[in-house]
Amino acid sequence: MPFEKYLKNRIENAYDSFKSRVDKNTHDSLLASFEKIHRNIDSLIKGEDVSSNGSEFAHALALLDKVPDDLKELPHKAEELTTRVHPDGELLGVGKWELLDPDWAEAIEQLLLHFDQKAPFNTNPVCQKIPDTVSIAVAGDWGTGNWREKSPSSLVGKQMAKLNPDYTIHLGDVYYAGTKEQEINNLVELWPMGSKGAFTLNSNHEMYSGAIPYFEQALAKRFIKQKGCSYFALENSNWLIVGLDTAYHASAKDLYLKGKLDDTQINWLKTLPNHKRIIVLSHHEGYDIKGVNKGAVYNSVIEGLGREPDFWYWGHLHNAIAYKPKGKFYGRCIGHGSIPYGDATLLKGEDAVAWYENKSANDPDIPLRVLNGFAYITLNEQLLSEKLIAENGDVRFENKGL
Repeated sequence: MPFEKYLKNRIENAYDSFKSRVDKNTHDSLLASFEKIHRNIDSLIKGEDVSSNGSEFAHALALLDKVPDDLKELPHKAEELTTRVHPDGELLGVGKWELLDPDWAEAIEQLLLHFDQKAPFNTNPVCQKIPDTVSIAVAGDWGTGNWREKSPSSLVGKQMAKLNPDYTIHLGDVYYAGTKEQEINNLVELWPMGSKGAFTLNSNHEMYSGAIPYFEQALAKRFIKQKGCSYFALENSNWLIVGLDTAYHASAKDLYLKGKLDDTQINWLKTLPNHKRIIVLSHHEGYDIKGVNKGAVYNSVIEGLGREPDFWYWGHLHNAIAYKPKGKFYGRCIGHGSIPYGDATLLKGEDAVAWYENKSANDPDIPLRVLNGFAYITLNEQLLSEKLIAENGDVRFENKGL
């Protein structure tokens, strides 16, 4: 079935603008990325074990009337595909926030419009002193807004606020594409503030709008402690917490899906005191979903710090996963702030996985959804305690005094 005309017109106009601004190699490279994603999702629907990465661009070729002859349009109406859970936990369907939700088209439009147009990059990070005993609530991929009654983001936000943490930190992703309206309505006006302040990181979805609303709306109007910079450090007598921008310098040709640190951030990390215990916060992952292969930013982070951090919390993957320690290193995926997701069966029995969220949210509208949530971290002198807390207030995973 054809897409609605208004949607096609928007994408076609954005594409015409994009094509007029870039060289042929850049154009062809992006179209090749769209085709790869289309083919992967087509194979995934057929039951093959392929990646769902970049699925927000799955409808790009159809909206541009560029689907190759050997393929067909992917489903975009409910009667065309019954929702099921991909092994990585993503919901393969056409419903709201699912892999083939037609409204992901906004990400396509904004990427094309801002492919070569980004906000200026601020290189004056804040290094803020925090108390030796401090509490921090961290949520990833939270920016869906209150799109329905008792939306996961609103439930998670209420649980975060109930704990009254000193600081709250968002690991990035405001949906669908970090536009001005979405930064304001889905993040700035809703984010639960910590009693001492709040911070937010840049992300791939915010880069689709060139991170312009991220810098001009989020950092200017709610997250003012960052003073307009997308990376920062918090420090006390025993701990160093670094929040990184792994999105800004990532490749638009790769749809910002693989994180990257620029030399400025790497060199800044080298100036920080690495003799303290270190927590890294980033949008892009430190390890892949199974906790086996290092993420794209791993080596750059280690180069900058001069060693592995003690803890690393990331988002990007819509899941909640606690990995077993690798020496003194603890990795945590907490990208489950709001996007509906299901039981990631590929994690069962994985040696590197200590725990992952697979408890049903008992959601009558999205029966396959498991619990969304956030991380609550307490630093007490030299020790860290952590809880991964669900939208209903349940403590789903806990460590004390690490």
